Amino acid sequence: MVSPSASDRLLFEGGEARLDGWVVVAVEGGHRERFLHSQLTSDVEGLVEGASQMTALLDRTGRLQVFGFLHKRRDRIDLLVPEAAAGPAVAFLEGHIIADDVSLRLVETDDLELLLGAEAVRMIPELPVESTFPIEGWGSRGCVTWEPVPPRLSAIDDDELEARRVLSGIPRWGVEAAQGQLIHETSLVGPAMSLTKGCFLGQETVAKVASGRGPARAPVLLEIVAGDPIDAAGVAGEFAAEGQDRAGSVLSVTRWEDRTYLLASAVREIRVENRELDCRWNDGRSSTVKVRALPLLAAPDPAYWATRLQLRAVEAFSYDREDDAVKLLERAIAVCHDHADSYESLGVILGRHHRYDEAISLMQRLLVVNPSSIMAHTNLSLYYNRQGRIEDAEREAGEALRAKMNRERDQRQRAEALREETAATAADRKRRSEMFRQVLEIDPGDALGNFGLGELLVEEGRHVDAVAHLQRALRTDPRYSAAFFALGRAFEGADDPEAAVSTYREGIKVAAAKGDLSTANKMQERLANLQESDEG
Repeated sequence: MVSPSASDRLLFEGGEARLDGWVVVAVEGGHRERFLHSQLTSDVEGLVEGASQMTALLDRTGRLQVFGFLHKRRDRIDLLVPEAAAGPAVAFLEGHIIADDVSLRLVETDDLELLLGAEAVRMIPELPVESTFPIEGWGSRGCVTWEPVPPRLSAIDDDELEARRVLSGIPRWGVEAAQGQLIHETSLVGPAMSLTKGCFLGQETVAKVASGRGPARAPVLLEIVAGDPIDAAGVAGEFAAEGQDRAGSVLSVTRWEDRTYLLASAVREIRVENRELDCRWNDGRSSTVKVRALPLLAAPDPAYWATRLQLRAVEAFSYDREDDAVKLLERAIAVCHDHADSYESLGVILGRHHRYDEAISLMQRLLVVNPSSIMAHTNLSLYYNRQGRIEDAEREAGEALRAKMNRERDQRQRAEALREETAATAADRKRRSEMFRQVLEIDPGDALGNFGLGELLVEEGRHVDAVAHLQRALRTDPRYSAAFFALGRAFEGADDPEAAVSTYREGIKVAAAKGDLSTANKMQERLANLQESDEG
């Protein structure tokens, strides 16, 4: 079982584990980027040098051949793929090389090591470039390396690594994703696919499924919230839920921070995030589960991550643990290169220790990422003054004043732009309202007209008036899932929570049945908030 501190450990520090079952394939030649861009599902050409992305390879019918991670180097592109799929995938790609200058080879490596977390990100520039593969996965960021390096991070044990794999949506090859499977039936559609990059193998099938009701089955997480104790053997195979004997099948079971999660391939009717279901497993036991979308674990937003590190550093600094504060701030800058507060905080600490050259270098780096930073110029003026560089100090003081004046000008311009936008929005709302009313004069029962006018009334806060129009829209079209969502919000605004709950429950069923899972999830979120308020 994974301890409750597992998330924070990688957020503030780091961890490492041996990565078995994966290999590195090098793609070389002058046409490597263009070739892979036309074959893989990710936007290879849009990836900057040194970065990485999740990717997949499909055949012309949209069926999976392999998935993995792609890293763009200066002179080649590396693919990190499941070992069992590497040979067939290389052969498949080689079969599509016509007149391209492209070659593929398996890279000979020592054991692969996965390094994750803030310290792992900070360490990347210190590791050998040729044997380091930056990566985002397993619920964090870091790298894979195959050059033996002395252990510097705490060990991630097998249970935690497996939990991170399942909850971050990295499928196990041959079980949760397999050759010949439609990619929409896996967890790869979001993280490994670009729908805007242009043509790639299997694109027609992908677009057709995406524009329809979605796949009949797709992966979700089921969190056990009540019922019989669960073990992997007891829940394996098909399960029943919502009146369906074959509502889904369990693929994996894991524990994370004292909770049990099942990775399941589920029918679309139950894939509504945060919905609670009563499930019956194939051994006769039953449980109440809450549907969770993948990924449950994801790498933190860089700005959020850096802010957490910077606040922890400020706390350490307040307790005179300056060495810890410096480490945390260096990690903050590593995970988010434009985090101004971290540059400033680190500069303050270095300045206290008269390390002015380093502090000046930090402020100059801050000006690269944020040329309008007032504090960067102010601090530079201070540090130059303490070094006796009076002319430089005065110049930076002038730049700080100029930056402040520019900021005030920009604030005035933004305020004026906001006033103009508000006026334009009001005018557009009035125009749309008149248009919908004209439609309803011709046909009072028109579903689109009633929905459009009802939604506008909700936006204006006229909730009671909105209810009548949205109910009329649903009488005309009982499967209008967006109207259910708007009607529920109207009931909420009209202070009728019971009617809102009833509307959302019915709307969720309608939306899920027609494959409109986005609207179903929105209604489920508001339903959950109403139920929590009622319990409170």
